[in-house]
Amino acid sequence: MRYNSRAMHTEQTRQSRRGRLRRTWQLRALLAVSLIWLAPTLACGSFAPRPTPTPTTPPISTTASDAATATPVLDLDQTPTPPDAPAETPTEAPTATFTVTPVPGTALSVDQPARVAAPDGLNMRDQPTSAGQLLLLLPANQRVTVLEGPVDAEGFRWWRVDDGGGNVGWVAESDGETEWLSPRMGEAQPVDRSPRVGDRVQVTMSTGDLSVRVTPGTDAELVTRVAQGQQFTVMGGPQEASGYTWYQIRSDDGSVEGWAADGDGADRWLSPLE
Repeated sequence: MRYNSRAMHTEQTRQSRRGRLRRTWQLRALLAVSLIWLAPTLACGSFAPRPTPTPTTPPISTTASDAATATPVLDLDQTPTPPDAPAETPTEAPTATFTVTPVPGTALSVDQPARVAAPDGLNMRDQPTSAGQLLLLLPANQRVTVLEGPVDAEGFRWWRVDDGGGNVGWVAESDGETEWLSPRMGEAQPVDRSPRVGDRVQVTMSTGDLSVRVTPGTDAELVTRVAQGQQFTVMGGPQEASGYTWYQIRSDDGSVEGWAADGDGADRWLSPLE
């Protein structure tokens, strides 16, 4: 029994030593593992992951060189804005000017009638000069229409006129003393020119009465004789017969109608009224 007790005690002692030894090696192994795990931490300071650096966009340069080399970006959806129209330079409004138009009958002017006042008639020339070609002699009291002028030359004032019979030319207004072309029309006056159809004429025989015949010619049947101062309207003509120029005339009341000679070359028997 003693032997068994001692043997059991010895066995227990061995087992206790083995247990302590096993725990000692476990502690050593745990310590070794701990050291292996802690070694990087002690060397680097921590196992926490380092933050990944975030790339930053460099600031955009706004210098003149960058602006000069920048590539333009076209926005196709944007409505183009038209360029500003150039500013208009204000212009001064023209100042109205007025040309005084003389009252008809007070002064010669273009597009107004005038009357030949020269007692012996007025020369019509092709140019506003006394050296111009003579076209005809306008008779006293001739009515004309002023077309152009005045033109001052050689001491005269010239006007371009139309006599109503297809003759157009230049006439002088006056010689400085006597009026040759007048703006004053006054009453209609007998004019020493050939009648035209539609003219109002007056008998201007210096002596005697004027014969009115059925047809042109001195041998034609006599209708009547009319006195100086009587007035008629020219209905037809001219026609040449018996050495005279004949015109068909008619009185206002129609009581006298026939053909009469306008003159003998020296004396005008039928003078238009103008």
